[in-house]
Amino acid sequence: MRLIQEEDPVEQRIISVDLEEAARRSDAFPKDWNEERTRGAIAKYERFLQLAAKHPGVPVAPTREIDTIWHLHMLSPRAYYEDCQRLFGEVLDHDGGFGKEPAELPILKATFEETARLWFEAYGEPYVKDAGPGSEGVDCWHDCSGRCWHACKSAQAPSSSQ
Repeated sequence: MRLIQEEDPVEQRIISVDLEEAARRSDAFPKDWNEERTRGAIAKYERFLQLAAKHPGVPVAPTREIDTIWHLHMLSPRAYYEDCQRLFGEVLDHDGGFGKEPAELPILKATFEETARLWFEAYGEPYVKDAGPGSEGVDCWHDCSGRCWHACKSAQAPSSSQ
């Protein structure tokens, strides 16, 4: 008789929808992403969700790659809703327009910096991979070149808005 049951990988999954398949089928998904980049971005997105779950009520800011996968996940609304309910007890709200107003920039910067700090603390690696000095190649989702702090904001809604 076996006392320890083997772990079921399906039970361990963070996301209930096959995002790799969703990416292949999507007309809006970046065409220059190969399978390796897509798998890597999905893994980062799962870690992002785990980080948000570990710090309820703390706004989190996605990188550009994470944001791309987040949008893909939201295109399966039932799965997104159920995954969020399981992870957070509510929907992780996506505030995609945040940061367009100049008054929002300090909040945007602080949110991203806090997410980067929490990420490094949790995973021991930098949140953003910079492409080098003078490069526009940061992994920030915001296309805001002249005003970019490499930050954006999300918050769990509705109960955790601050």
